[in-house]
Amino acid sequence: MKFSTWEYVRPDYAAVKKKINDCKNKMQNAASYPFFRDAWLDVKKEIDYLIYQEEIIYIRHLCGIDYQYSLQEVEIQNREEPEVYALLDECNMIAAASGYRDELEREFGKQIFANINQHSAAQNPDSMRLQSEESSLKMQYRKLMADTHRDDEALYGVFRKLIDVRCELADSLGYDSYIDLGYLIRGRRDFGTKEVSDFRRSIQKYVTPAVADIKAKGIDFIYPPAVAANAEELVSAIVTMMKDLSDETGSYIEEMVHRGLFDLETRENKRSNLFTCCMIPYEKLPFIIGNYTGGGMEAGYAVHEFGHGFAFYTAARKQPLYEFHRSSPAVNEIHSKTMEHFMFPYLDMFVGEHKKEYIRNHLMQQLENLPYRCAIDEFEHQMYDRNLSRVQLCELWADISNRYTPWNRVPLEEVRQGKCWPRQTHIVETPFYYIQYDIAQVSTYEFYLRMKGGDRQVWADYMRLCSAGGSKSYLELLETAHLSNPFVGSTLEDICKPVVDELYSLL
Repeated sequence: MKFSTWEYVRPDYAAVKKKINDCKNKMQNAASYPFFRDAWLDVKKEIDYLIYQEEIIYIRHLCGIDYQYSLQEVEIQNREEPEVYALLDECNMIAAASGYRDELEREFGKQIFANINQHSAAQNPDSMRLQSEESSLKMQYRKLMADTHRDDEALYGVFRKLIDVRCELADSLGYDSYIDLGYLIRGRRDFGTKEVSDFRRSIQKYVTPAVADIKAKGIDFIYPPAVAANAEELVSAIVTMMKDLSDETGSYIEEMVHRGLFDLETRENKRSNLFTCCMIPYEKLPFIIGNYTGGGMEAGYAVHEFGHGFAFYTAARKQPLYEFHRSSPAVNEIHSKTMEHFMFPYLDMFVGEHKKEYIRNHLMQQLENLPYRCAIDEFEHQMYDRNLSRVQLCELWADISNRYTPWNRVPLEEVRQGKCWPRQTHIVETPFYYIQYDIAQVSTYEFYLRMKGGDRQVWADYMRLCSAGGSKSYLELLETAHLSNPFVGSTLEDICKPVVDELYSLL
């Protein structure tokens, strides 16, 4: 059945909470492991179906379909979800503290309780109110960003309130700062602030000078035109590529097309410049959203999202729990970014005779993004200071940006007027997420270098990584795919240098 025919019915949140409470009581009174296990899994099934209904309308909202109605429904979700997920947390904590924990770990693995412990450490009765307020502010920010005549005063007002709410949330949970809470929410158990700080310094040392040098040459990186004149032709090329790439990607893309699980058209009220992948656990299917306007580089953005979808699709058929269908962003982005490199042999279908220009632009974009994301990350580590004024926040951003991306200097007048804090939506939507694109990029480059070197195990390792989903920790997943730890020794320099050299060879 095609996605366009899926019926949306607003979830009966009261009924959902009652069902979860019933399961919770069964867990508390279970006299055997099978009874306890089934009640615990029934909670997860209830949540899976809830997400299924919510994702239908959220996808329509992002796509600008029935915009006002879908906007209203998403706002209702933001109000209702905290209580539902608080009950889910209670059930998970009962599982973690139960006498059946060892049996659950034997069946589902230890990672499930690492996730539960991480999540519970970010919850208390007051946190529900603050998280609901945070969701409301994020929705306000989205509305303002969607307005072509953006109001800087209003944007900053929401930005400031978000900082305050997040700091209050950290205070309510007993953390010294929102940084500690943010790392916990992102699930960073294999690396911390020191490793990330060292990583940023290495990018500034090895990548910033190379990008600055290339920028100084004044080379015009003209984006190549696309072969596909419209979204339909683009999808046709992606289908051909994926059917040829492997049996696994071939089966995946056939189902995506058969069920109409993508929307790459442009339309009024659709989020501009948006390429994203939504996950629907109940159906074990992704949905790809994009705005294809005919640019050659946009083909890569679409393939990136289909890469996310393939990883989710694969893990959902291997892993028994929804929590394991995805990993942390530092791994999820390896899936999608590596798919962009699997695309290289098929570039004739996407950009015709402009293959060299595409690869050159792709490598330049990715290398240029590395220090930019580091700047965003350092800014995030310092912005959660409630004493910083609007102008001071701008001064902070200007200083950090000028160090990491000196080719993009912030005008002094904008600093004085308090207009130049970054509008990177990740800061608002998912704090401390953005650096994980960089961390994943290093592993992606390692896969890419192995491809270029003729390593025949690359696809098998890639499939192992996708299949494992989030069932292991970050470092365990790297080991599964025979990838190096980007925080150790000279790994970052050793991997980035050949990529920089390749880019120079294409200038």
